[in-house]
Amino acid sequence: MKPRFAAVAAAYPTSPPHDTAALFRMIGWEDLVTNGNYENTCAIRVSIALASAGVRIPGRMSIRKGTLKGRLIEPGQARLSMILARRNMLGAPEKFKGSPAAERGIGMRCGIVSFWRIYPTRVGDNQGHIDVVSPNEYSFLTCKNHCYFGAAEIWFWPLR
Repeated sequence: MKPRFAAVAAAYPTSPPHDTAALFRMIGWEDLVTNGNYENTCAIRVSIALASAGVRIPGRMSIRKGTLKGRLIEPGQARLSMILARRNMLGAPEKFKGSPAAERGIGMRCGIVSFWRIYPTRVGDNQGHIDVVSPNEYSFLTCKNHCYFGAAEIWFWPLR
């Protein structure tokens, strides 16, 4: 069963997006604060939001403290996206090539969005980003952290 968008959005960690230390203290990962392999926290934040909304994520790492203690989360954008695409999770995402197609396709809907190759002109740069997306009061799509609609490919899972 898919979670309600309102539950996912409300549970998204709102500490400053680049305050890794605050996020990691919240989930008991103090030992990873200075580990450069974990400085990108987008998948961790989305995992926490989904877990808080009742989704059981078969992730690689466990939350060590707080109300979600013991729950698994996935720290990587690509792996989390693949997990969410499973039939028993959120299912196959809607896939778009680039900005105009994605923005038109998503329209005025809310959900989870995964951006693949966010800098498509950089040779060899396969960096991605996953986030929670919804239209703002001016009908522009807005992510909780950052949208990358210029990405080479964009996956979208609508949530009601």
